[in-house]
Amino acid sequence: MILNTHQTSDNPETAILALHGWTGDEHSMVPVAKTMRIPNAAWYMPRAPYPSSSGTGFTWFSGNDEAGWQYEKSFFLLNSLMNQIRDDGFPNDSIYIMGFSMGASLSMEFALRLEYPIGGIIPIAGFIKDKVRLQSDITKESRNTPVLILHGDKDDIVKPEAGQDVHNFLAEQDYCVRLETYSGGHKIPISAGGTINTFISDQINFTVIHSSD
Repeated sequence: MILNTHQTSDNPETAILALHGWTGDEHSMVPVAKTMRIPNAAWYMPRAPYPSSSGTGFTWFSGNDEAGWQYEKSFFLLNSLMNQIRDDGFPNDSIYIMGFSMGASLSMEFALRLEYPIGGIIPIAGFIKDKVRLQSDITKESRNTPVLILHGDKDDIVKPEAGQDVHNFLAEQDYCVRLETYSGGHKIPISAGGTINTFISDQINFTVIHSSD
């Protein structure tokens, strides 16, 4: 596993597993981690396991519609990384999986199949390719994981309708899901940091209140 990390404090309380987009690598999400300034966070930014067909960068899904898609190495990598994050002292409800574009797709494909809930899923400019297959694999435990969908209203790579489609699908599956659109194209804007910060704070505060009841 090739991994980059970033911390915003010496004693982080939140872990963010950040998944780059197509042709990205372990460096792609570092500027995001630094500009979002999420407090008390430890960022884990892995490199996808498959070489991209473009000849540069890496991808989470390898293949095509005709020959089929390979993603087993990606799931194995994320399972191993989740174990590492827990070994680093983070409980499941303090772990968030964030992904951009293809990484956003993987964040949902992986987290919705987990046998336990996590702090949250944050897909940015994402999509679900095979809703029928995913629906059959969704676990009841993962329905306790909240989802924040972010999508640019001028995205011409993954159309804004894809974000609404993801929202509708998850709402139909009884997930606590929210869709936030931002002015921009296929990118992660700096302004998303505030929205994500609030989302994480809301989950932390809910957990604290719920635990004290």
